[in-house]
Amino acid sequence: MNLNWLSLQLLALTLWAVVAQATLQDKLTVRAFSNPHFADVLNDNQLKRLASTAHKESSWLDIKKGELLSPVLVPRQIGSPGYRATQDLIVTTLGQLGYAISWDNFTTPTPMGDVKMSNIIATKNPSAAKRLVLAAHYESKIVPGGDFIGATDSAVPVAMILDIAKGLAGLIEKQTDSDISLQMVFFDGEEAFEQWTSTDSIYGARHLAEFWEHNPDPATVAALSGATEHRPELERVELMVLMDLIGAPDNMFAALQIPTADIFTQLSKLEKRLQSAEYIDRLYMNTAMPPGAASVEDDHLPFIERNIPVLHLISVPFPKVWHKLSDNAEALDATVIADMSLIMRSFVASYLRLHV
Repeated sequence: MNLNWLSLQLLALTLWAVVAQATLQDKLTVRAFSNPHFADVLNDNQLKRLASTAHKESSWLDIKKGELLSPVLVPRQIGSPGYRATQDLIVTTLGQLGYAISWDNFTTPTPMGDVKMSNIIATKNPSAAKRLVLAAHYESKIVPGGDFIGATDSAVPVAMILDIAKGLAGLIEKQTDSDISLQMVFFDGEEAFEQWTSTDSIYGARHLAEFWEHNPDPATVAALSGATEHRPELERVELMVLMDLIGAPDNMFAALQIPTADIFTQLSKLEKRLQSAEYIDRLYMNTAMPPGAASVEDDHLPFIERNIPVLHLISVPFPKVWHKLSDNAEALDATVIADMSLIMRSFVASYLRLHV
C-alpha cells in the first residue's frame, strides 16, 4: 500500500468537509446495501454472547501459539515455505468449515521477471445472489537486509478473517435462507517488488478484478451447474471490506472511501456499543476525519474503479513498523488484536443478520 495525504490547511479542510457533506448522500445512494443500519441489529444480550464466545476463543489469535496467527508470523515472500504454509492454512481452515475454495492462478511480468501468483477465494453458499467480501493480502514484501515478516502487513488481517469464519461458523450454517453469503479473498502480490507504481503493485487484485468483471467465480459456476448463463462475479459483490496494517498498538482507522462512509459510521456506532459494555479496551474508528480526507493505494483500487463499494480498514497513519524488519511478532499488541477480532465478528454477524 502507498499513502498520499492531501495537503489541507484548517480552513481548506473545513470548506472541503462542507462541500463533501453536500454531495455525500448523492454518492451513497447509487448503491443499495442489504443492511445499511446494522449497528443496532443485535441486542445487548446478543453482543454479550458474541463477546463471551470471542473471549473463550481468543487463543486462536495468540501471538506466540495461536493456531490461526502464529503460523503466519513468518516470512511469506512469494514461493517461500512460509508462503506455501500460509496457503495451506487458509485452504485447510476454510475447506473444513464448508467454504468452496477457488484458486485464481496466473503468471505476470514483474521487475524480477515473470512470477507465478495465486489469489485464493473461499465462498460460503456460492449459489447466493450477493456477497459480503472480506479481503486481505497474504504474501509479504521483499525487504533488503533480512526476512521481512509483515506481522501487521498482513499476517494479522489474514488470521482475523480465518478467526471470523471459524468463530461464526455455527451461526453462518444456520443462515440457509439468506440471499447474501460470506466470501473471503486472499490476494497475492500486493507488495511492490521494487518501488510502488501502477504496474509494480497489487498484482493479484488487478488480475482478479479484471477476471471477475467478465466471469463468474468457478465456485459459483459449480454451485449453479444447471444454469445456462452466469453473471460476472463482480455483480454479486455487494460490499468488500479490505483489511490491512492491523495489530499495532497505534492502530486507528478512518472513512477513506466516500461511498462507504455510512458503513464506516455504522461500524463506529457498533464499536461504541462494544466499548460502552467494556467488551473492548478502546475505540479505533476515527470519525473526526472527514470521509475521503486521506487516500491509500491498496488492493481495493481495481474494484472501486469498477464501482464496487469498499470499506478500507487500514491503519491511518501507518504503524511505525511499516515496511521495516521490526514488523514482526514483537510489534503486535494482543489487546488490539482481540478488540479488532470482536469488532469484526460483531460487524459480520450484524450485517448478515446472524441469529446470535
